[in-house]
Amino acid sequence: MSKKWLFLLPLGGVLTGLCLVFPKIGLLQWLSMTPMLYWLFCTVTPTARPKLRRLYGAGALYHLSFYLVVYHWFFYLYPMEFAGVTKAQAAGLVLICWLGLSLLQTVFSALVFPLFGVLVGTRPIRRYPVLIPFLFAAQYTVAEWSQTFTWMGVPWARLVLGQLEYSVILGSASLFGSYFITFLLVGVNALLAYSFLHFERDRFCQRAAGVLLAVALLTGALGQLLAQPERGESVVVAAVQGNVGSAQKWGPESNRRTKEVYEKYTAEAAAAGADIVLFPETFLPYSFKTISDYVIRLATTYNVTVMCGAFCYDESGDYNALFTVYPDGSVEETVYKKRHLVPFGEYVPWRPLIEVLIPPLADIGMLSGDLTPGADSEIIETPYGKLGGLICFDSIYEQLVLDSVRDGAQMLVLPTNDSWFTDSAAAHMHNGQARLRAIESGRWILRAADTGISAVIDSEGNTYEELPPMVEGVSIATAHVSDTRTLYSYIGNLFVYLLVALLLALPATELYSALKKKKAANGGE
Repeated sequence: MSKKWLFLLPLGGVLTGLCLVFPKIGLLQWLSMTPMLYWLFCTVTPTARPKLRRLYGAGALYHLSFYLVVYHWFFYLYPMEFAGVTKAQAAGLVLICWLGLSLLQTVFSALVFPLFGVLVGTRPIRRYPVLIPFLFAAQYTVAEWSQTFTWMGVPWARLVLGQLEYSVILGSASLFGSYFITFLLVGVNALLAYSFLHFERDRFCQRAAGVLLAVALLTGALGQLLAQPERGESVVVAAVQGNVGSAQKWGPESNRRTKEVYEKYTAEAAAAGADIVLFPETFLPYSFKTISDYVIRLATTYNVTVMCGAFCYDESGDYNALFTVYPDGSVEETVYKKRHLVPFGEYVPWRPLIEVLIPPLADIGMLSGDLTPGADSEIIETPYGKLGGLICFDSIYEQLVLDSVRDGAQMLVLPTNDSWFTDSAAAHMHNGQARLRAIESGRWILRAADTGISAVIDSEGNTYEELPPMVEGVSIATAHVSDTRTLYSYIGNLFVYLLVALLLALPATELYSALKKKKAANGGE
């Protein structure tokens, strides 16, 4: 296809990115990738494949357009008062973060295109070219899953976030996980694009696209049918949102106001019958040892179990942790420690190199040194059930939740900060990730954020008493602890592993064929 049609690549990227930013237009997502895929399927065929360098460039153009839209919320960080930088430095850092993360994600995601070009030429695809749409859907799904590995692959921009308004589709995540929905989304787009190019197969492709859409609806409905959000003992829970952001947390006057706000809403929650009251991640930016007297006083005065985020230190490292204080003033020995730290927020990857190349980026966090990640799920056994902890960034990694559920968690508690997101799309996307983890795991989640969004989330991903960003208040609702397991909690990402196996089988067939020909050429020796 000529260069003048390259505009189809960023068009597809922008449309798909907008669906994640504005889930209310999520129906568009079943078509949004079609322009990009039309270009790709025109350009790459089993008999005509351009240079891999050209395909990588095309992949970079699509993905960079996509990520620039998804990560536009970095502009809401300006003027970065929490980092103590000048406005000029803040503007530079915002641009570095926006462009840097978008480019970093693009570098790896763009590999999907040249790999597609290679696999299209394999024997099974040459023999059955109608498999091309499914090939791309499988590759895209595996690429999205691979972003859960290493700090450079941040699984923030999952396609499933564009479907948050459609619970009947999200339900299938309890059966096969969120990546199953990604595969269906990309598969429908790919089949439609392929049908526009091959009219002799348009009826088959359109019917196949209809089948995938029907599978999305049917498996989603089945997942909802099997979900039992009210099974198990009930517990009244509360999430306090003090609306004190990172820039306002420091200093004696701020501490006094913060303590007044959290005591006010703890009293309100206790009056409403709350058993557990959750405060956000480091709601006071100190170690638990420093604030323990205050938290213990609240727990004993109002006869509630208070769970709060705070720092802790020991001989093995410095941690961002979750503490539990009971109504009798005792402190739970089990302390959950955040397992997946935020790069450049809680630690600096490749610190020596970053300090030389981009010094302001090394100092963007508010901490004097790097934190240490927690090692395991650390299930907290309370009188109300076994609680699994997640802190902020943890909630975008499904494996952490699977580990907690498999270790016995009957409900999940999620303190987070999110104050730098203000009221941008990022706050809603992060909350959406928590809703997905609730569906996948079949567990209620209590989520408390410094400036929002705070809510009680049931095992179907529905939110109760949701507090919007930039307001103070308390979310109070009756949740349920449960031992019931979803299919996904048993099989995990088995669907993705099957896709990986199928993709690896394609070059394996080529290798087998080559070895067979070589053996025949050598007279069968």
